Amino acid sequence: MAKTAILAAAAVLALMASPVGAIFGIGDKRFTYEGLIDAGSLGMDDVDGQVVAFGDFNGDSFIDAFVLSQDRKRIDVRLWDHNNFRFSKPQADGVSSIQMPDKLTVSNVVPADFNFDGKLDVLVMMFDETPLQPLKNLALRQGIWLADLDGRFEKGYQETNQSTYAHPILLDSTGDMRPDLLGHSHEAEGILSTWTNTWKESNGTRMFSVAPAPLNGDERLPSPKCRLDTPHSSAFVDMDGDCLADLFLDCESGPFSGRSYEIWTADKEKASSGKKDTNSTSPGYSFARKGNLPKGTGALTFADMDGDGTIDVVFPTCDDEGRGECYINIAYNRQIPLCSNKHQGWFGVGPGEPPATKSKAKSASASTSARAAKPTCRDPEANLCTADSDFLFNFDTTRQNDDFLRLPISAIVPENRILQSDDLLIQPLPVPLSIGDFNKDGFPDLAIITVPTKKSKADETRVRLLTSVSCEGRGPPKPGCPDEPEKRAGRRTFEMLSTKVDAIEGINDARSISFLDIDEDGSLDMMIQRLPLSGATMDRRRVSFIQNNFFYDAFMLKAITLNGACSSYCEPAQGEKYKPSGVNYAGASYKFTVLDTNGNRRAQQVGQLAQTSFRALLTPYSFFGLGRTNNYVESLFVGSTRRQQDNYLEMEGVIPNSQVVILPWQQGQPGDPSTWIKELYLSPGDWIPIVTVVLVTIVVILLGFVFVLHLHERREDERERKRAVHAINFDAL
Repeated sequence: MAKTAILAAAAVLALMASPVGAIFGIGDKRFTYEGLIDAGSLGMDDVDGQVVAFGDFNGDSFIDAFVLSQDRKRIDVRLWDHNNFRFSKPQADGVSSIQMPDKLTVSNVVPADFNFDGKLDVLVMMFDETPLQPLKNLALRQGIWLADLDGRFEKGYQETNQSTYAHPILLDSTGDMRPDLLGHSHEAEGILSTWTNTWKESNGTRMFSVAPAPLNGDERLPSPKCRLDTPHSSAFVDMDGDCLADLFLDCESGPFSGRSYEIWTADKEKASSGKKDTNSTSPGYSFARKGNLPKGTGALTFADMDGDGTIDVVFPTCDDEGRGECYINIAYNRQIPLCSNKHQGWFGVGPGEPPATKSKAKSASASTSARAAKPTCRDPEANLCTADSDFLFNFDTTRQNDDFLRLPISAIVPENRILQSDDLLIQPLPVPLSIGDFNKDGFPDLAIITVPTKKSKADETRVRLLTSVSCEGRGPPKPGCPDEPEKRAGRRTFEMLSTKVDAIEGINDARSISFLDIDEDGSLDMMIQRLPLSGATMDRRRVSFIQNNFFYDAFMLKAITLNGACSSYCEPAQGEKYKPSGVNYAGASYKFTVLDTNGNRRAQQVGQLAQTSFRALLTPYSFFGLGRTNNYVESLFVGSTRRQQDNYLEMEGVIPNSQVVILPWQQGQPGDPSTWIKELYLSPGDWIPIVTVVLVTIVVILLGFVFVLHLHERREDERERKRAVHAINFDAL
C-alpha cells in the first residue's frame, strides 16, 4: 500500500511537469514571486497622455482603458488582450478613437450606455480653449459619441445643454435604468438640474432634457441651495441602507466657511397606485441630512470600512492648506445593526432584537420614541435592505467622537503629508484615497500617495499601501485606536505594509493610483500614473501596473449589475446578437452577510460606480473580500436603481471566489426581480487543477484496489467451486 502511494505521488509530480499538465492549467505561472510585482506598462509604454476612464468597450468581460492624449484632443480605447496579457490598440485605426472638434479640449470622460442598446458609449465634457478665464467660470459642452453594432464609434456626436465647470455626475434620476446627469446647467447656474435621458431611436430625439432636479425639501431645509464645489466629490450611492442609490452632494459654502454636504434619499413608488411617496410628478429625492466638512478636506470616497453593512465616507485632511500635518479620516455611517446570531440570556434575543454589543449600535442621541414603531435591527435571513431614515453621520474631529476616525499620517508612514491634488496638470485634479480590499479579508485597504518631508526633487512622492487592522487587544493602543481596551471592540485602524513591497518602494514620481483586477484573476492590482522620464510633464503620464501576487488564505466575490437593456443577449434587427456586458451602470448596491471560521456573522455593503466626476477612475464592477470562511455567502442582496417597491434581488448560497452578473431585465415594464437574470462564473484558483489531478489519481488508485480485490474474490470463488466439485466426485466414488 505504501509503495502504491509513493508511485501515485510520483505520477502526480510527473504529470505536473509534463505537457499534459499544461492542459490542466498546471504549467508555469506567469509570476512566481510572492508579493508585489512590477508588471511594467502592459502595452501602455507608448501612451502620450493619461488613462482617464475604464470600461468594457468590446464586451469580452475584460476591462479596457480610455486614454486621453497629451493635447487633450483625442481619446483612444486600449483593449485588454487576455492571450498576450497586455493592453493593445485595435487592429483597424480609428475603430475606437474619438477626435475632438476644433478649438475644444477634453475635461472629463464618462463611459456609459446612453442609448440603451447594451453597447458602451462615451460622454465627453469639453470646453473652449480660446477664452482666457478661470476654470470655475468655464462652460462645459457635453458631447456623446455612440458606439455602433460593429464595435466602433459613430462619426458624428450628439451635443446637449452646457453645464458649469463643476462636472455633472452620472446617475439614474427616474428609475428607468438609463444614465442621466446631475449638475448645474450653464443657463441656470443657481440651481441643480438633471439631464434626463429621453433618447428614442425610433424618432431620433435629443439625448437629454434639462430641468430642475427633483429635490424635495421640508421644513428643516425650506430653500436648498447646494452649489457643487469645484472640484467636488459628489456620489450616487446608498446612504440609508435600502439598497437604492441616494445622493451625497459635495457643496461649496462660501469663501470663509469651507465645504459642506447634503444627503438626499431616493423616493420609491407606492405599491398600490404606482405613485411615489412625494407629491412630485416623477420619482425624486427627499432631504435627509446636511452639515459641514472638516477644514482642509480633500477628495471624498465611499466604502464600508468597518464591515457593518453601511457606506462610510473616507477622505484626507491637511492642516495649513496642505503644508502641515495630514490625516486619514473616516466618518462612519451609523444605522440599525444586524440582529444577533448568538443567543443571550434564558431565551436568547428573539427576532428583531439588536445584539448586546455596542459596536454597531446607534449613537446615544438617537430618539427612542421615534424608533418605537421601527425595526431595531436588520434580520440577515429576511431582509438586509431595510431603510433606516435615522442614519447618522458625525464629522466632529475630536477624540470624543466614537463615530469618526482621525488618523495622523505621520503615525503610520515616514511622511506627514498626502498628495491631495495633481497641480501639475493644466486642469488640476483631486487625488482621492484609493480604496480596495487588497488582502480580501473583508475590510477595505488604502493606497495613498505621500509627499516626503525632505525631497530630493520638487515633485517627489511616495506610494504607500495601508492595510486595515483591528484595534482589539491589550497593551498600548495602535495609532488611531482608543486608549481604553474596552472601547476597542469593533474599531479598526491602518498599518503600512512594509514587506515584499519593493515594486512600489522605488516609485518616487506617482501622481494617481487606481485599484483594478488585471486579467480578471480575482486579485486587486494597482495602476499607477507617473511623471514622464523626460519632456513636458503637464498632461503627460507614464503608466505602471503593480501585480498583487500575495497569497491570502481568504475568498472574494466580484459582482456587476448591467442596465437591463436586454435579457441574456441583445438581438438587433441587423447584425449578430451580442452580450450587453459593457454598459458601466452606476448606482447598483450589494449587501450580504458572511460567517467567519468562528461562526460570527458580519455584514458588508458595496456600491457600484458611485463617482464619475473629475476622472474618478472607478471600475464598472465591484470587488469585495469575504475573509476566511468555510461557508457559502448565505444571502446576497443586489439593489438596482428602479423605484419600484422591490428594487432588489436576493441570491442564496453564492459560491465564494466567483463573479456574479445580474441583468435586471423587465421588458421595460414595472415588475418584480423574479424576471431578472442571474449568472455565476467561477474563478478557479491556482490550487484547483492540482486538487483535481490528485482526486482523479486517488479515484484511479481506489478503482485499481477494487478491481484487484474483485479478481481475488473471483479466484477464491473459483477455488471454492472446484473444491465442492472435487468433494462431490470423491463421495461418488
